[in-house]
Amino acid sequence: MPSHPQPQPKSPEWEVFRGYISTPRLGPYLAATGGNRKQAIQLYHWNIGLSGAVYESLHFFEVVLRNAIDAQLSVWNATQINPSGGMHGRDWLTDPSPLLYKLTQQGKDIREATGRAEKATKRRAAQMGHADILAQMSFGTWRFLLPDKTPGRKLLWKDALADAFPHNARAEDAVTKDVAGIHLLRNRVAHLEPLLKTGAVHVQYQSMRNVLAAIHPLMEQRFISTQRITVHISQRPPGTT
Repeated sequence: MPSHPQPQPKSPEWEVFRGYISTPRLGPYLAATGGNRKQAIQLYHWNIGLSGAVYESLHFFEVVLRNAIDAQLSVWNATQINPSGGMHGRDWLTDPSPLLYKLTQQGKDIREATGRAEKATKRRAAQMGHADILAQMSFGTWRFLLPDKTPGRKLLWKDALADAFPHNARAEDAVTKDVAGIHLLRNRVAHLEPLLKTGAVHVQYQSMRNVLAAIHPLMEQRFISTQRITVHISQRPPGTT
């Protein structure tokens, strides 16, 4: 006969905790601890710490990635002919070439980032510039500029974005796959979802290393020396699955 978990005595702390965190949100943590409420609370707090460690690494990763891509798009955009027969400018966020306009959802990504930048600069009474808009671009923009089977994205990689990853020795879609996985992890962290599948988190940690190494080995070294992901994974509370 299979054994059944023994009923646990009522705990005032658990009742308050459950009341504010909610039973559905605590479900994965209870499942991972075999229904042990005390361990579920410990695991919940551990998950918050891991999310923080991942977010710190994502902060560094995203800034390096977007600046590497931005530098090459600025050079490439200035080589593109505009509808008047002249050349587009280096500022691809205010004067995007037709291909960049198309790949940013017909300019939607840029317009939304510009709107956010306008609000941010207005609050601090500053003049909006390229860097302000760039800082407001979503991670998804970078993910969907990288190559796949779409001819435009393959062309942009060949003519511009491959140079953002000068140390890449892998196939052209390897960076895309890595960034796509990191994008999914970023969304999980942003939506406060559990990161209990630590093997999957470690895969994306390695993906961040791969992409940073392809940009510049020194960026990967800095990332490794400051990240807390691997240490926090090793400190997972015992008795959890």
